Amino acid sequence: MPGGNKNIKPSDGKQFSSEYQPNKEIWTEEVALLFCQDIIDWLNKDDENIFFDEFIFMVADPKKYHEKAKIYVQLPSYLSGKYTSCLNLLEKAQKIQEIKLKKFGAFDKLNASITKFCLINLHDWKDKTENENKNTHEIKGLITTNPLNESD
Repeated sequence: MPGGNKNIKPSDGKQFSSEYQPNKEIWTEEVALLFCQDIIDWLNKDDENIFFDEFIFMVADPKKYHEKAKIYVQLPSYLSGKYTSCLNLLEKAQKIQEIKLKKFGAFDKLNASITKFCLINLHDWKDKTENENKNTHEIKGLITTNPLNESD
């Protein structure tokens, strides 16, 4: 019978071994934590590094993390769903991004309307509106009767 242990033909493919594991996990927790920590380090490196999406899609080199690694749109969501440690780091990255937007918006380093747009759309901020209602209707000639006291 062809195939089987030590009887594999070249047309059958390679035998699994400690060196050859074709479906080995690429985004292990260690690699994912390195990726997420690189995001935070990049955000803290320069004032211009505000949006961590820029790092993920324009700066990060997937080969740094694994020879077969690919960075795709759902990767942060996938990693945060798979590892709570990554979720914590990505939440920290979002908070750093929010703080930078607030800080630079307050000190006029960024366009105020763009800053407001980003905070509303990326960080669920809302415009605060207050409604004040005043009742100016006066009631004159109000007569009250006490049904318990009939001596009136």
